This record gives sequence, C-alpha cells and structure tokens, in this order.
Amino acid sequence: MRKFLLNVLLILLINISFGQDKFNGNRSLLTVLNANSEWRSLETTNDSIHISVKELDGSELQAVKVEKTLDVEPNLVTDVIMDVESYNSFLSDAESLKSRVIERSDTGLVGYQRIKVDLPFFDDREYFFKMNRTPFGDQDATTMCYWILLDPDDKAIARARTKDVTYLKKGAGIWKWEPSESGRVKIAYMLYMHPGGSIPDFLIDMINKRSIVGLFRDVGKEVNARNTCMGQSL
Repeated sequence: MRKFLLNVLLILLINISFGQDKFNGNRSLLTVLNANSEWRSLETTNDSIHISVKELDGSELQAVKVEKTLDVEPNLVTDVIMDVESYNSFLSDAESLKSRVIERSDTGLVGYQRIKVDLPFFDDREYFFKMNRTPFGDQDATTMCYWILLDPDDKAIARARTKDVTYLKKGAGIWKWEPSESGRVKIAYMLYMHPGGSIPDFLIDMINKRSIVGLFRDVGKEVNARNTCMGQSL
C-alpha cells in the first residue's frame, strides 16, 4: 500500500512538473546564470578548467561557472549530462550521491537526488529537479541543457519527501557552448546551489566550487569513454 501511494504521488509530481511552466523563484536564477556579465575570474586549474564567480542580489552565496575549450560535439556532452540513470556509475561522488529518474519526456526529465552527508549533526540532503535539453530564452541556440530544483511546498513533493532529510529549495544550473578557435568549442557550466541548513557561507562556496569542477571532469571522462574512437577529450 505504501509503495502504491508513493507511485501515485510521483505521478502527480510528474504531471505538475511537465504540465506547467511555473518553476518558482528558481527559474529566475537561470536568467542570472545565463547572462555573460558580472562574472569575475578566479583561477584556472592544471587541466585548463577556468573558474569564475558571480555575486547574486540578495544572496550571500556566489554563483559559479566553469568552462573549457575543447574538441567535442556539444550534443555528445548533452547526452551524457541527460543520462541521469547512469550517474551512479560514472560520477566520482557516486557513493554519496544517489540519482534516479522519475519520468522522461521528449525534451527533458524529472529526477531525484539524495546526497549522503557523513558529518555529525548534519542531515542528508535531497531534492527533485526538472532538467530540459531545449533552448532557454528566445532564439537561444547555445544552451545544451538546464535544470532547476522543484518547489518543496508543492503538495506532491512534500508528501514524497523523506523524513529527517533536508530538502534543498534554491538551485539551478545551465550548460552552454560557444564557437572557439580552429573549429573547437567552449563548454561552460553555470551553477547556483544552496545546500540548506546552517553551513557557513564561505564553506558552501568552497563546496560548490569543488563540486562543479569535479562534475565537469566526470562528464568529460564519460564523454571520452563513450567516444574513444573519435579521439575527443575534455
């Protein structure tokens, strides 16, 4: 009976997520992340990943951007990012991050993730999210895909949430590409994520920078693994 009720709630969640274009305040985050202005360069890693940050109005936390120029077809990168079902097999943090797809449409999906937190006095984190591979904004041909966290106050989500776990409320991310020199492309990922709870802001910024760089590398390795015969690399 419990499993049946959970399935009913998830069906309601799917209908709400795919049937409406109301994504609470997190959709406005996409507009901020998508804008090229006000990004401040921080550093470049040894493997040529450039890191930038942006201040957000009304937030003590920073948005983070990572980017790198490479020889790759953007659609191949998008395919890996959208393959949420395989995250548990190729993400380096798979032991602490469990992912599953609730439902797919032709252009996107509704997914669920739970982050295991191995720290005393801190709860695990979880969230439902919607991810699309359609363009963001008018006449936008450079968006590969984007995602937003779904509203925890929605009744279906509230009933599907796990007890004694912190639900993440504010977050969004967008993957973009742009032409570069000699036929290469620049792949960029912009992220804002608030992990909830009472973690100090400076520590959250550090965690977000580390996480986004790690994810970028993991996606690159998976692209390479799926396309070794093409000699492409991130």
